[in-house]
Formats: sequence, structure tokens, C-alpha cells
Amino acid sequence: MAQATAHRFPFVLLDEMQDTSDLQQRLLDKVFGSPSTVVQRVGDINQRIFTDGPNTAQPSSFPLPRAAQLPVSRRFGSKVAALASDLTIHRRQRIDGAGHEGTIALLLFEDDSVADVVPAFERMAAATVPRQLLLDSPPRVLGARLIRGGARAFPQSVSCYVPGFTTVPNQATGSLITAARAAQAQRQSGDNHAAVTLLWNAIRDLARLASSGGLPPLRRLDRDPATAGGRTRLLLHDMLTSPLDSHVEWAVFTARLVRLLPDLTQTPLKGVARLADPLAHIPYVAQPAAALEAPTDTERGVVLSVAGSIQSAKGETHAATLILECLERSGKKYDVHEVLGLLSRQQDASKALVTIQRAVQLVFVGATRPTHLLAFAAHRTRAEPHIEAMTARGWSVHEIHARKAIPTV
Repeated sequence: MAQATAHRFPFVLLDEMQDTSDLQQRLLDKVFGSPSTVVQRVGDINQRIFTDGPNTAQPSSFPLPRAAQLPVSRRFGSKVAALASDLTIHRRQRIDGAGHEGTIALLLFEDDSVADVVPAFERMAAATVPRQLLLDSPPRVLGARLIRGGARAFPQSVSCYVPGFTTVPNQATGSLITAARAAQAQRQSGDNHAAVTLLWNAIRDLARLASSGGLPPLRRLDRDPATAGGRTRLLLHDMLTSPLDSHVEWAVFTARLVRLLPDLTQTPLKGVARLADPLAHIPYVAQPAAALEAPTDTERGVVLSVAGSIQSAKGETHAATLILECLERSGKKYDVHEVLGLLSRQQDASKALVTIQRAVQLVFVGATRPTHLLAFAAHRTRAEPHIEAMTARGWSVHEIHARKAIPTV
């Protein structure tokens, strides 16, 4: 099979090489290791964000010492290029921006104006980016986390900034399958941790409806296949990796879940009837492409943004991008705040703490997406010490105030 495949594909281009695992590399070497096959590997080592697993490709495997460098980007101009250069972690690199000069903005919010950040960004995009560009490439709102964790800090994730963002389901019909599909989309984008967390939190909500006992955090589930925890982990895996189009298969999943809940909560199910709607199967309805790509608000005259994770946006090009300040998983640091600190102190990002480096890596990926407008959202209290340094870099700083509700007569 390897010989036949190598003969069929004498020229092979491997993209996103920086996130190729050792296992994948060994398989490709076995198939395309023939001298008759030309293999070209392409990637950006500074965008290597999937590095937590034991099978992640080692830095020495890519790029090779004599690999050609491509330091010029035609996506963005010199301001974003200078920022990206300062955020390189794995290999210090000076990036040259040959695209549109664009704008970098810092949006400062208060506790009461978190929900006003995204609308302010959309108005800024409408004022600074040609409308046709926004229609062709809608503004994107990105964050390192999609859903809230257990910490009390606010905001923590994209869902904190975007009211109505689909994360933890409610008790509406089909809420669990809706959450499962959203989790599958996160898994396909590469964020396995966020995917399983989203699905588990949805199941924990269901348990509260039908039992007096709550479910433990995911990390406390036993891994032994013979235990309830082990069977639950297997169920989560199956729900994240199996098609959810058939109501028959979905009925099998929900039956397994109902059998598991009493063992997990250590209490009998008292409100099984209340689970009927959340556990119901609903068909997947794809939204029209135009509605997904360029939703508009005619009253405000803006093109509405599309929210998602930074991980899912890797490789994309946007007309305008907003990076939301999110709480990293330890619950101790905010990513945008840490990046602002590094920039204002002119500190070498590659020498920062590992937890800060992870935040910088993701911000680097998000910051190199836009062609015309790059914006960061940060809480005023955390960002204030760095405003002067950011202004000196040519950034524009904007205060976001909570919009007052118009009283009804």
C-alpha cells in the first residue's frame, strides 16, 4: 500500500507541520519515504499550539536546520508584524508586514460594560474597514476559552462577553444534543479539553433536574472501565466521536446516560420525566452560508461578528479580529493582560513563565488573522499600567461604557 500510494503521489505538500505529531510523522515517513517522492513540509513553528500531549512533534523535527524561512506576510502591515514578532516563542523571528497597514486598538471595559465590548468592536469595524471586505470576510471575535470554569472571576471566556452564546444548554427541547454537537465542533477544531468540558457541564445540568445529588468535576471521574466513572468517560468519548444524525443512535446514548446517573450521583433519579425534553433528539439544521458568513444589523448599520475560539481560527484570514481577555485554566492569570505586560516591559516572551508562554502562543495566532483591524479587549484595572506603552506603539485606546437602557413609557 505504501508503494502504491507513493507512486500515486510523487509530490507531497504537508501543511501545518508544526502541529503534526510524532505518530503522524512516522506514518508519513513510511508511506512517502521513497527517494522517488518529493516531500515539502510547510508550517509556522511559532503557531505550534497543540503541545500538551506526549505525541506532539518535537521542536527538533521541524523545521530542519537548513529550512527556508518565509518572513514576509502579505496579510497584514508593519504594526501587526511588529506585534507578532514580539510574541514569537519557539523561534525568535522578525516578521515583515507587506499588507495593508491597518489599525491596532485596545478596548478598555469596566465590570458593567463587558456585554458592550463586542458591539463597540463591530461599530469600530464598520467605521474603519470597507463594508464589502466585512461582508466578504466577517469580523471575528476570538477567545482562548469558550465557556466559564469554576472560578468566580468575571469575565472568563467568550460566553461572558457574548450574551446568548451557545455553551451550557438550558432545559429546552434537545438541549443535550445541541451541546453535544457544539462539543463535537470544538473537538474538530482541536480543543479537546473545551469539548469534553462543555459536554460534561451539560450532563451535570441534566443531573440537577432529575436528582438531588450533583455530579463531580470531570477530573474526579474514575478511569477504570469497570466503574461508573470509567463507563461515563467511555460514553463521553462515544458522544464526541459518533454521528448524531440518527434518533436511534441518540436513544442508545441517552439510555446509557440515564442508567449511569444514579451511580454517579449516588442517589435515585426522582425527576426522570423532566429529562424528556433535554434528552430529545432534534435534527441538525444547517444555517444558510450567507447568514453564517455575514450577518448584519440594519438598525446599527454594522456587520455582526462571529464568535469562536482562537484555536478554531488558525489559518483563517479576517478583515477585523477582536481578541477577548480570558482567564487561563489555572484561574490566576488573564491572557491579554499578560501579553500587554510583556510588551510594555519589552520582555522576551520566550523567557516568560510556561503558563504565560501558552497564553502568548494563542494570542499570536489570533493577532495574525486580520488584514485591517486588530482589537484587544482588556479590563481597565489590569490594562491601565500599560496604556502609555501601547499608545507609544501606535495603538489606539478606547473606553467602553455601559449603554443605558431606554426607559419605556
